[in-house]
Amino acid sequence: MTCTGRLVKEPIVIAEEVATALAEGRGVVALETAVLTHGLPRRPWPAPPLANWICDRHAGLGIESAWRDDRPIHLETVRLMAEAVRAAGSVPAVVGMLDGQLHVGMSEAMLERLADSDRPAKLSARDLGVAAASRRDGGTTVAGTLAACGLTASSCGRSIEVMATGGIGGAHRGWSLSADISADLRLLSESPVLLVACGAKSILDLDATAEMLDTLAVPVVGFGTDHWPRFISPPDGRIRCAWRVDDAAAAAASCRHHWSSFAQRSAMLLLNPPPSAWALAEAAELDRLIATETASAHESGHRGAEVTPVLLERLVERTGGRSLLANVALLLANARLAGEVADRLAGLDSPESPRHTGAACEISPTRT
Repeated sequence: MTCTGRLVKEPIVIAEEVATALAEGRGVVALETAVLTHGLPRRPWPAPPLANWICDRHAGLGIESAWRDDRPIHLETVRLMAEAVRAAGSVPAVVGMLDGQLHVGMSEAMLERLADSDRPAKLSARDLGVAAASRRDGGTTVAGTLAACGLTASSCGRSIEVMATGGIGGAHRGWSLSADISADLRLLSESPVLLVACGAKSILDLDATAEMLDTLAVPVVGFGTDHWPRFISPPDGRIRCAWRVDDAAAAAASCRHHWSSFAQRSAMLLLNPPPSAWALAEAAELDRLIATETASAHESGHRGAEVTPVLLERLVERTGGRSLLANVALLLANARLAGEVADRLAGLDSPESPRHTGAACEISPTRT
């Protein structure tokens, strides 16, 4: 690490649009940037198969901005995640670091700078201080972004309550021998944020991750499903969610009660299955492929956080690009759902809300 020996003048910069939305009580959704710096390919994707679905108002996401096929996949995906949040009535707050400054809300020019950065750091919550001191560029993980959500309260009077990602980190396969468990789980246990995700990344031990979240008292709620999605694959009938909701209003009401009525400080994990048109149905075959490629990555000397980007790239190759298609689709769908929930949360204090009228939301346990 090269440290300048001086403090960064403004280590945390909150974009004016984000600060104004928080101050006015409007919905805001935090978006991570590790997907930009480490998760997706840096090559263009001319006319992706989901281009029409992105713009379709009835059978798709209803995003007015079309896919730009002259830009790299990683940058275009994050841009459209922000557009998906806007389409749902909320304000996107893309979180990332440039020259040691943590930005909560990044302009398109900032995203282009971060996307072109030669050696961006992958920033979990533990890394933010060291990266700031060394004036690094970096993309925030789920844990790093959750940490940033709480940093807005001191200057804006309100923290960010909703975040969207693809899949969370968790217990890696073989975790009992390696103790390889993502910091995402600890941050979820102590961050009052609703996180929309398609479960945990496919490379993880899903059963162990689900059990750890239960131990950490993080409520796991299925959105339109009784079971955990398998990231880029449909829900797994073996792993049940504790609860199920079928609309954004019910998800928002659950959050407000969790944090306000019952003073809980953990996150709520809202599991949104990947869009059915793009999900990879062959989960068992995918599991075997992941096990083989994980072993190959380890044999090549990759360890810990290094394994994920290597493995994701190999999956793209082995599935003929279908895993990439599913990954981009679920990222956009999760951003859209997060925008809807943030918008409902922002309106919960109005006199017409169910919270004041006494109207009940449809929320059901998936097991007794």
